[in-house]
Amino acid sequence: MEIGILITNEREYDEAFDWDYDYIEGFPAMLGPDEDDAAAERACLARIEKHQLPMKSLCGFIPDPQGRGLMVVGPDVSLERLRVFVTRIFDRMQRAGIGVIGYGSGGSRWVPDGFDQTKARQQVGDFMHLCADIGEPRNVKVALEPYNRDDANLLNTVEDATEFIAGVDRTHAQLMADFFHMKLNDESFDTLEAAAPHLIHAHIAEPGRGRPETTPEQHAQFLQALRLYGYDGRVTLSGTLTAYANDGETCTALKKAIA
Repeated sequence: MEIGILITNEREYDEAFDWDYDYIEGFPAMLGPDEDDAAAERACLARIEKHQLPMKSLCGFIPDPQGRGLMVVGPDVSLERLRVFVTRIFDRMQRAGIGVIGYGSGGSRWVPDGFDQTKARQQVGDFMHLCADIGEPRNVKVALEPYNRDDANLLNTVEDATEFIAGVDRTHAQLMADFFHMKLNDESFDTLEAAAPHLIHAHIAEPGRGRPETTPEQHAQFLQALRLYGYDGRVTLSGTLTAYANDGETCTALKKAIA
């Protein structure tokens, strides 16, 4: 199992290497601007390639979906607009050698009041198929991320998302698990057993929001449950874990838990 860290700036690139993380995770904007711009993309790729740790995954798939006309559910979905958007990102991921992007983006799948939930689930399925169609020839996979009930009102739990993604049944559209959302939902790590055959990515971060601070024992339980049920992929530190003094101490503790 590899432990990585989500980075947002140049300083964090270097710290991630010093702290012994195995890889870094970024955002689509780090690969280039929204519009096609070959020169800008080359500059972005050069910045990524100069660092000693590889960027192996992305998150933050669809920022500001409503403002950008990139809703996945609801009455105003444009699959063609989504196709153009996803194709640009996946082309860049292919050129950068990045194989996985998480699809959380709870706002993009927020079901409007009065909109049919069954139709909304079908729309997410359509988006998963679109991503798989675009991703397969580019060797890029999308990982559906269950979101806590405050940040999304569809596909909130690992159990529900596992059943859903099994129904999608596409090799390049799979599942991720996030300690942050599982703790906010009070989900048992036992649900990872059924999820494991579909898991291709995982996140861990402090839930916060007035909850008691999570403990090293809980972090170890999450990682060890993943391993117990057959997952041996990547786990990204996507935010602070306040039980540790800094992200370096966090890395050491997480690696010790899976040693």
